[in-house]
Amino acid sequence: MDTAGYILGIVCGLLLYALFAKGLVIAVGPYVRSGDRNFQIALAILIAITIVKLALLRVFPGEPNDLAQFELWGQALARFGPTHIYEPRFHCIYTPAYFYALWPAYALAPDRPEWPRMFVEGITVLADFFLGLAAYAAVRRIADVRFALPTILLLALNPALIYTSTVWGQNDSAIAFPALLSIVMVLDSQYVLAWAIAIVAAMIKAQGLILLPILAWWTLINGDLKDWAKSAGAALATALVVLAPFQLGHPWHFLIDAYGTSLGLFPWPSVNAFNLMLVLVGNTTVLDTDKLIGPISYSMIGESLFAATLVIAAWITFRRPTAWVCLFAVFLVYFGMFLFVPRMHERYLYYAVALLAPLVFTSKTMMALYVTLSVTSFIDVAYVFFNLVQIGGLVEGHMFLSFGSREIVAIVNIAAFAVAVGYGIAVAWRRPADLNRSLLVTPGNGG
Repeated sequence: MDTAGYILGIVCGLLLYALFAKGLVIAVGPYVRSGDRNFQIALAILIAITIVKLALLRVFPGEPNDLAQFELWGQALARFGPTHIYEPRFHCIYTPAYFYALWPAYALAPDRPEWPRMFVEGITVLADFFLGLAAYAAVRRIADVRFALPTILLLALNPALIYTSTVWGQNDSAIAFPALLSIVMVLDSQYVLAWAIAIVAAMIKAQGLILLPILAWWTLINGDLKDWAKSAGAALATALVVLAPFQLGHPWHFLIDAYGTSLGLFPWPSVNAFNLMLVLVGNTTVLDTDKLIGPISYSMIGESLFAATLVIAAWITFRRPTAWVCLFAVFLVYFGMFLFVPRMHERYLYYAVALLAPLVFTSKTMMALYVTLSVTSFIDVAYVFFNLVQIGGLVEGHMFLSFGSREIVAIVNIAAFAVAVGYGIAVAWRRPADLNRSLLVTPGNGG
């Protein structure tokens, strides 16, 4: 064991936990101090649901290969410390930030069969809990208090999200939580905290990087020179804290290499994601660098459409820089990521669904989008988990997902994206008075 790396890892971990504690205090602290009845009920519901989910981990063993990989990394961290996790024998494909949760989870697990798995899988359940708190805080910043509790219920009991974290055991909630908390911070003009938390999300997995362009744009158009400088400093300092214990004994570019390894996996247009790439590819097996039409490859098409999504989100945010629009822009960008960017997995619609939740009661369109994407996300993850992972052939030919049906679900997702873009543009053009009425928000809450 590398003692220096181990001690440095503990210190850096405590600093990062303190960072998130401060963010949560700012996000929900006012409701705790004021004895807010709605928040007390929401907190009780989230705690109860979390306890049930943790108990269900005994019943749901998760996806064996994924969890075995997490357990291997947890064991390596507990035995050898962070400086050794990227040795070839451990086949580590994650960037470092997630290990600050995985490390203590594995180290604290009793040395008994099943307990290490449940502790490792429990990280995602706890992230679900904190995601719920962040969602409550987000709703309170854009809409009337009466929408906060129903939003928490829709988020915490969403079958697609429960399936991903509790049944599958994947850690997408561990990225969605800091992403949403970062947005709550920036809505409070807490730019330093927003960027520090966002950098942690970006260093968990590459999907966290998607948040940064919208966060940068919002900071640019709403902050001043001092905010820009402090935000840049906070981002750099946080990245160094996350990286420090893992960097020891490695070349300066090892983080770039880690991102490259992660992004280099599964070089196909769609990795079981029901999205545009699936529609374009059909039943053929191709690489994302293969050409679809002339010199135009699948990756060129997907990346161009995602770039267009960023432009649309930036324009909507510039045209109507409100709290509601900021949340909507982040949702839209993550939705565009799932639909267009090559190499998307079935689970990655999780981010769009989770980030849409705070907006769900602000209009009928948002409610319709949330229900639609929750259904298509559940179909996608259930199809992959059962048909391709657990019991081959159980779904294909036995449920409605026969040949061509996956493409139909993908087309529904594409249509939902078109509706979201159209609605966002319409919101950007509306007068503030019309906007407040149509979004069911109160004028004082950033709508």
